Amino acid sequence: MPSPSDHASGSRRFAFPFVHILWWGFGCFFALGGLPGCHRARDRAASSVQQTPLDWTRPLPRTPPGGLAEPGYVGAAACQPCHAKIYASYARHSMARTGLRPLASLDARWLARIFDAGAKTPLHHPKSGSFYRPFRRGDHYFIEEYRLADDGTRIESRVQPITDSLSAGSYGLAFYFRQGSRIYHAPIDYYARLDRWDFDPIAFGGDPHFSASLGTFCISCHSDYPRRLAGSRKVFFAPMAAGIGCERCHGPGARHVESMDPKDIVNAAHLPPLRQLDLCTQCHQSSFPVLRAGSNDFSYRPGRPLDDFRVDFINPAAPPDRFNLLAHSERLVRSACFRESQKKLTCTSCHDPHVSSLDEPVSYWDQKCEACHRDHPCTAPEAARASEGDHCPRCHMRAGQTANVPLVTVTDHFIQKRPPPVRPGPLPPPERLETWSALVGDPVKGSDLVAARAVASAQAGLGAEAERLAPVALAERARVPELYEWLARRERQTPLIARRTWATLLGFDPDSADGLVGYARATLEVGAPDAFSEAMHALDRLLAIDPENPEALETKGVLLFRRGQTEAARPLFERCAAAGPSSASCSVGLAALALRDHRAQDAASALEAARRSEPADAWILAKLSEAYGALHDRGHLDEIERVRTALLAGPQRPSITSATRWLPPSWR
Repeated sequence: MPSPSDHASGSRRFAFPFVHILWWGFGCFFALGGLPGCHRARDRAASSVQQTPLDWTRPLPRTPPGGLAEPGYVGAAACQPCHAKIYASYARHSMARTGLRPLASLDARWLARIFDAGAKTPLHHPKSGSFYRPFRRGDHYFIEEYRLADDGTRIESRVQPITDSLSAGSYGLAFYFRQGSRIYHAPIDYYARLDRWDFDPIAFGGDPHFSASLGTFCISCHSDYPRRLAGSRKVFFAPMAAGIGCERCHGPGARHVESMDPKDIVNAAHLPPLRQLDLCTQCHQSSFPVLRAGSNDFSYRPGRPLDDFRVDFINPAAPPDRFNLLAHSERLVRSACFRESQKKLTCTSCHDPHVSSLDEPVSYWDQKCEACHRDHPCTAPEAARASEGDHCPRCHMRAGQTANVPLVTVTDHFIQKRPPPVRPGPLPPPERLETWSALVGDPVKGSDLVAARAVASAQAGLGAEAERLAPVALAERARVPELYEWLARRERQTPLIARRTWATLLGFDPDSADGLVGYARATLEVGAPDAFSEAMHALDRLLAIDPENPEALETKGVLLFRRGQTEAARPLFERCAAAGPSSASCSVGLAALALRDHRAQDAASALEAARRSEPADAWILAKLSEAYGALHDRGHLDEIERVRTALLAGPQRPSITSATRWLPPSWR
């Protein structure tokens, strides 16, 4: 399944005041312009709101017709005429089928079976209280979400049509749907090897409901590069590739297709061993990855060092009995086999990248081991060998549950002489980090390493190390966007410092969606004389790049509404509600306008949409009663009153939430 990375977090839960961000030790560099003594007198820095003005006239990124494509890429189909046999063999490989695919392209009988089975046993998410149930109506597929009060009263329900899937090899399927220009993730997956439904990793820590959108981080390891909206990490053009294609390992193929010269394409077999490892490590690495300055999720090119594009930090400790999903490369290079091969052992020493591992007989893997160990026969007792079918990998490469996604079982690629049984449970947090390149003896080169390490340390929970490194990275004027995004989201500092941090990010990355929204919100919270115009500049730039960005639409709509420009806010709320599945604030804005205009049916529809995200909001429930009363809809009115009564009797009492707290007092 896709990793929790690159999913929408809590950014839409804003309410004025918006955010509390950053801490002084990192922000003071910007507040005082990098002058010595930034550790002194926080008030002196905070009293000044002047900064170098942002240039809002910089050109916008342009999206060509059909979407922005990576230069030089032609797609796997261009390889078929000359490489038909390899093309047909690779089509059976799980990597060729990991991309986003319409459910209509999958086996209908199999889909019907798994959805029918899942419908019988709803899944309960304890942290949120939500239940999820997959089901179908003919050849249409759905996931239902609902929540119950203590007495069993259903307080919220939504039925979400599901249209697409994303596979993780043979492990299972994640499910998606399109709304507006984005692709949204369902919280539950089907785990094929267990033949059961359960929660996706994005829902392990907290239930995102249906608000997590698919981004470039996930797509970059699940398929060929898609055509996309320039300046956005969330908008992809259809059709999308069904999986990973030839050019992910062989590089852009346009010149080769034109010239037919072998020199114009990367032959991975001719690359040095470490560059071959990099090909697989770009996705098969359980690490804390940080993009280099100027890179994006599609910047890697076969044959180049992986560190030219991204720095991967890993835990130097390697428990012999526990491992994370996708840690294949890291575990392999820790093996004695790798060291004894003078670092020539690579993934393709055993795996034919054009043939599915599931198509290889067990004897194939034994032969790979015997190629190096023919003169060193197995010394295990006959009974022990027989218990494992007398096959090398079953003894020396144990399969077991992964530590971070326990519902998935994979083969541990740490080849050990006498490996212990795989032990379930999460890995202990790292005490420090090292780079992937250092592990393989190929030290990282280039600048911005301090910034990358600071970000990775924060990801790994090494807060003290992150705090130590961040001021150094700031002093170096590092251009690693993740550093500033992380700093600006800290909740222990003033919005003035947050504004300066976002502004610094926008100074070198003017089209950052997070930066533009964050700058607008922090600017409004600071309340500077130019707050409204600066916020509007930022939001208008983002909407010029990405007209359906839900956060920008929501923020601008709320801002205009609160300034009394309610009719200007209306189309923004309408676009926002259409763009995302959980824009509760936008639905509340539409409901407030409909109630003002005595359009009870429109108000009820908007309030029900808001209630799906905030089922215990007191204002939403009260106004629903008002709307259904005006409609003389006794059935729905009684339902709302039952919900309110059930909530009042339990711990989840109705209250004002961020979905309605932004409303001016006169509208409440």
